[in-house]
Amino acid sequence: RIRNAYPAFDLKTNTGKIWSITTRFPEHILGGTKFRLSIWTDFSPHPLLLTQHAGCITHDLIVEILRCTNQYPAWEECLLSVCGADEFLQNNCTLGSHESLRKASTCIQLRLHPTAHLEHSLARTCGDDQRRFSVNELLEDTCAWRLIWQNLVSVIINYRGQVEYLLQNENNVDNVIEAAKAICSVLCFVETRDITDAVWKLHALGRAQVFPNLNFIESAVSLEAAVTELSMAISRLIHAYCSSFDANFQLASIPRSPLCADISLNSQLSFTVCAAHNIPEAWVTSYKVFSFSCLLTYAGKTICQVKICKSTQITKSFFFLADWNEKVNFPLRIKALPRETMLTIKLLGVNSASKNTEVLAWTCCPLYAKERLIHGTMLLSLAPCSTLPTAVITPGICSTETPTSATLQIDFPEADLEFIKPEPEERRGDLVYPTQECLKHIARLSQRHSLLLLSEQQRRILWFYRYSCNNQNCSLPLVLGSAPSWDRTTVSEMYALLRAWRFSHPLQALGLLTFSFPDQDIRRAAVEQIENVSNDELLEYLPQLVQVLKFEWSLESPLVKLLLNRSLQSIQVAHQLYWLLKNAQNEVHFRMWYKKLLAALQFCAGQTLNNEFSKEEKLIRILEDIATKVKAATDPKRKEVLKVELSRLQQFFQEVKLCRLPLNPALVVQGIEADSCSYFTSNAFPLKISFINANAPSGNINVIFKIGDDLRQDMLVLQIIHLMDSIWLQEGLDMQMIIYRCLSTGKGQGLVQMVPDATTLAKIHRESGLIGPLKENTIKKWFHHHHPLESSYQEAIRNFFYSCAGWCVVTFILGVCDRHSDNIMLTKAGHMFHIDFGKFLGHAQMFGSIRRDRAPFIFTSEMEYFITEGGKNPQRFQEFVELCCRAYNIVRKHSQLLLNLLEMMLHAGLPELKSIQDLKYVYDNLRPQDSDLQATSYFTRKIKESLECFPVKLNNLIHTLVQMSVGSSAKPPAPESVPQEWMMLDTERSIARATILGFSRKPDPVYLIQVVQTCNVVTFVEKSFQQFSKLHSHLQKQFPSHALPEFPHSWHLPFTDLEHKRVKDLNLYLKQLLSGSRKLANNELVLSFFLNWSKSTLAEHSSSLTLGPQSAGHKPGVQLVISYENTCLTIMLKYMRNLHLPDGSTPSAHAEFYLLPDPGEVSRRKTRTAPKGSDPTYNELIVYDRVPELHGRVLKLVVKSKGTFVGAVNIQLSSVQFNEEKWYPLGNSVI
Repeated sequence: RIRNAYPAFDLKTNTGKIWSITTRFPEHILGGTKFRLSIWTDFSPHPLLLTQHAGCITHDLIVEILRCTNQYPAWEECLLSVCGADEFLQNNCTLGSHESLRKASTCIQLRLHPTAHLEHSLARTCGDDQRRFSVNELLEDTCAWRLIWQNLVSVIINYRGQVEYLLQNENNVDNVIEAAKAICSVLCFVETRDITDAVWKLHALGRAQVFPNLNFIESAVSLEAAVTELSMAISRLIHAYCSSFDANFQLASIPRSPLCADISLNSQLSFTVCAAHNIPEAWVTSYKVFSFSCLLTYAGKTICQVKICKSTQITKSFFFLADWNEKVNFPLRIKALPRETMLTIKLLGVNSASKNTEVLAWTCCPLYAKERLIHGTMLLSLAPCSTLPTAVITPGICSTETPTSATLQIDFPEADLEFIKPEPEERRGDLVYPTQECLKHIARLSQRHSLLLLSEQQRRILWFYRYSCNNQNCSLPLVLGSAPSWDRTTVSEMYALLRAWRFSHPLQALGLLTFSFPDQDIRRAAVEQIENVSNDELLEYLPQLVQVLKFEWSLESPLVKLLLNRSLQSIQVAHQLYWLLKNAQNEVHFRMWYKKLLAALQFCAGQTLNNEFSKEEKLIRILEDIATKVKAATDPKRKEVLKVELSRLQQFFQEVKLCRLPLNPALVVQGIEADSCSYFTSNAFPLKISFINANAPSGNINVIFKIGDDLRQDMLVLQIIHLMDSIWLQEGLDMQMIIYRCLSTGKGQGLVQMVPDATTLAKIHRESGLIGPLKENTIKKWFHHHHPLESSYQEAIRNFFYSCAGWCVVTFILGVCDRHSDNIMLTKAGHMFHIDFGKFLGHAQMFGSIRRDRAPFIFTSEMEYFITEGGKNPQRFQEFVELCCRAYNIVRKHSQLLLNLLEMMLHAGLPELKSIQDLKYVYDNLRPQDSDLQATSYFTRKIKESLECFPVKLNNLIHTLVQMSVGSSAKPPAPESVPQEWMMLDTERSIARATILGFSRKPDPVYLIQVVQTCNVVTFVEKSFQQFSKLHSHLQKQFPSHALPEFPHSWHLPFTDLEHKRVKDLNLYLKQLLSGSRKLANNELVLSFFLNWSKSTLAEHSSSLTLGPQSAGHKPGVQLVISYENTCLTIMLKYMRNLHLPDGSTPSAHAEFYLLPDPGEVSRRKTRTAPKGSDPTYNELIVYDRVPELHGRVLKLVVKSKGTFVGAVNIQLSSVQFNEEKWYPLGNSVI
């Protein structure tokens, strides 16, 4: 029915094209962003070069292209594709909304296509529409069932012949019994009690034939009745077998059970556990007696449990079986049980040796199937106890494939009862209206965002005030999940709340699809909301939706239908859904469930797309085999093995010509470049495969294939990071994030996209020598080497600035661990990104009792050194902190979405996301209960903790030493490239020579220096030895690879004339400095030192290399955010700037606050002391509780440094604009 809604001739849904993924942005977000476009057409051999605003609609761009090429108006519709990929832009979307364009860093190449010239390469055909749906055929179980059917027909024909012979000749009863046994053996060795009784009667009649006085007529009648009874028993077994499993055959006429129980919905639930059939011989010899226990569960909670104490030994008739024939009675009315109740039965055995009772196997089934109470004889496959699930018990866990193990027979009453759904009913008679304080408490509880994070008491409160909850103060999953039970009365109230609720966004309904909500009507309402999400947005959440499919009650559920519908509308959805379902089959309990879902997807996809899936699967199998052989080979032969095995890939491409990559269906490859393929020398020896792109003229596509690593966790982390990046972009914040693709293609294997032009931080450290990780200027030096032009260097700083901030936030929130220099990467364009997410949610590796990861995230002093350009721009650190805090607060607004997505993955079998504590870890890092000011203060502390965490550098050093010891030797640093700007000297302001003429004997001697400029201007300046020393120190930091002149020692021998010696040494130093490298001689530091002039304002250098008062326009100040609510006055001290002590030195400042008037002198509040600096960062909160009014109140702020006054300001609170950032000037005295 779903496929028929999208016929092949409907070209709107069956385009056969892959559309570029888009994200809808508000118009103002795209701002002034422009794209440089190079557009190829069939009208010219040369590309058309255009610059277009990101807000331009694709269709409008096509019109402009046609106008520029004199082809307008076009006689047919045109499309634009992305060069290098089989991917088309969406005509009704803006250019900036396309992800493939947004992430492009260079000129974007597009091609214009008239639609008539395009092939519908992946479209479904009319032949696909004619295909009939066969689950078993798509499950590849057809052969198995055909064999069972053939065997069954064969033994039935034999049985019928033996029966006819018996009835005609009245002998050979044993042959009939053997024929009946053969039928039972085909049907999984099940021998029902009916068959046993009928066989016993036949045996008795066979023995009676030896008595001569037996009446012939009576014997014949009895013989016919016994055979009929056996035949009916066999028919009922065949019917039960076909009904219990996915057989593709059934009896022509369905036999009815001789016993029809008189039960109703008011009756208590009861059934008979008959026997466990096909008992393994190991159980027969190892266990004395067997028993079973039954329990009813709902949403993972036990409703009622019955343990059967009666034990039985193994008996044998045809086969070994444990025969109880025990009736089970639950003290619950059928009517009182929820529709989604599950029955679980455990098989227990008493060990002959230890005498202990052990769980041997288990099985389960839903009480209701298709709205009707389960009835008749059921055969349930018993699963080994080693796979016993702890919480997830749904119909998807029930195995209905061809049975191969022990089987449990249960007889339910033959009563066809339909489930009666409770009607929505509001009970407002005892409605209690909450106080204002209660409403605030409800709002605070809603900040928990996940039902799993609420205590029982908190749930009771939410349910008590359920009719006062709405989408403004709470979320529906929290309210419904707080219901005390799932009885009919409560469920009817839940339905009433569900019907009345208004969702403010469709994604708020995701929480209703978790394991906590098995009710099908609630899940249907959630899906109705998610239907409002576009196909491209749905891709963001597809991994979670695939996971919660296991909580659905049937293959015809609304969620299954939604995903199949979207797969018919979008090839991107179909492709990703295919690989997610394929990978999900590795989950032991739900393997068959996901196989059926995959079969449904393949049926809907059509033959052409299925052929592509088959080629991709074959490619993965070859890669898996190659990787396994390379890993198993010895070191000397590994390269040879790889070279030989790569020929299989080449042969594969000779056969298939083209193949799409599982990582991205838009990437079509036509072969490999064998010489560029290799392997990495890590433990798993992952392969690097260089595929040849079929879409010329793009370069090769490099991917990594790994075996031995579970990449599902990497997929999840990257998915959440991609979501955070989308959230930032929606807010107009581009964090320059590089997020590579990763796909798990099977158990312990998968593909990883390689980011071009990227290198590890460890490699950069090794280029700086043995102690590279401990140097401050390593990153700065590396970027200087790759960016000789100042403009490109500044662009690299910008990209690093934003990407580093983004990764600090995401790795902190997700608790990414095992961070070292080999899993942090840098591109030459300046982007930083992390790789390898095997450890997250705070699950750090341990050295004994010590955590290896002790910093909240990775932000080191060398990163700060690069961002601030070696301290020349200290205000950039303030901007960095501001950016981090802004990004953090934006993500915090979406805490509910993030927590819902992680909760939906709790039962995915990921090694480090499986408990409530893992979910709480992220909740604690998001701090949704905090205000933005509180969160800003909190994250600023985390930045400082990371910056001051020396073990991070030590860890990087150890990692570098280990890597070098296994074969990676440190390379000498590359010579520093000379930026062109340094060659453009200012001849009017450059220095020809500088000579010390003398010195004045003061407590600290000062040297008089004659400075001769190249324009013959002579000036004089005084400098101390300490200032010379600071100049040399700064030059060493800025030019680590240059050979500087030797600086005079600060120590001296006794009885020597120190100052005269220093004059001589310093003059030699100045001569070598100014006559050497032009880059050094005309450097900004040197010019600033001798001429009190620089090209740009350098805060650190002006404070350390010059003395005297501040220049105009650089007055000291402090930035505050003041808020006042509910008699609570809050002051956020953000930053200070241009701070200096009276002698011109840099302070280590702290702030003292006083709320005046203060007759009791109790209002003093003090901040922490910032490290020495003229522009310190604080983001620290000062709180004054119970301030009834602000009229006449003054906030006094005094800045001190180790007791020395620095500055002060008085603020009249009655005139303050609250919740706004404002700079206040610091005066030089306290008023």
